[in-house]
Amino acid sequence: MKKIKIIFFLFFFIYPFFSYSHVNHYSKFKIIEMDVLRNGKKIGYNKYRFESQNDLLIVKNEINFVAKLIGISLLDVNGSSTETFKNGKLIKFKSNTIQNKRKKYNELIFDERKKTFKIKGSSFNGDAPSAAMVGNWWNHNILQSKTIISPLSGSLKFQEVYFLSKEILRINSINYNVSKFKIVLKRNMDDKKKEEFYIWLDDKSKIILKVNYSKFGNWEYILKTIEKLN
Repeated sequence: MKKIKIIFFLFFFIYPFFSYSHVNHYSKFKIIEMDVLRNGKKIGYNKYRFESQNDLLIVKNEINFVAKLIGISLLDVNGSSTETFKNGKLIKFKSNTIQNKRKKYNELIFDERKKTFKIKGSSFNGDAPSAAMVGNWWNHNILQSKTIISPLSGSLKFQEVYFLSKEILRINSINYNVSKFKIVLKRNMDDKKKEEFYIWLDDKSKIILKVNYSKFGNWEYILKTIEKLN
């Protein structure tokens, strides 16, 4: 019985990683929009727009939210970014963000010769491995990478991903069959400080439906709308 349980666990831990190995299927989407909530109250949005141009997939993001504590602005974020994929591979990324009146940015380009990402960001300048992913919530491939690139500042973090369970998630009166994951983020592998995120991934559409984490309150990114191409 113990052996059967181990095999069962490994199957569901490994299976999603092989099933969600590309971004090309996002070309059938036009918009994915998520509400941003803090302590159960909507404070903003995160909207992704998808454009297909021959062998390119371009993803444009808008994010805007203001979190307040006792009437004082705790976190104020207003930003935009553009990701460009060629044949399913990220080749460049650019973002500009104002966070609490401070400018943050990230310019990334794939170096074909070295097979690395060159990053020029407000918090980091240097190279990142080609397997690294920009940490945006539209892309299920963040569940595969060990290295995450901050979309705001270009800084690097290391992550561990754990499959937790199969569940039914209800959003806007619709039930979704989902896989629930836990992401543990660290600045380096030996760092005792960590950030924990919980991810609910729709088994059918391969869309991240919900993200939850705790930092000065309970934060949630929850799917609001999906628009597909005709």
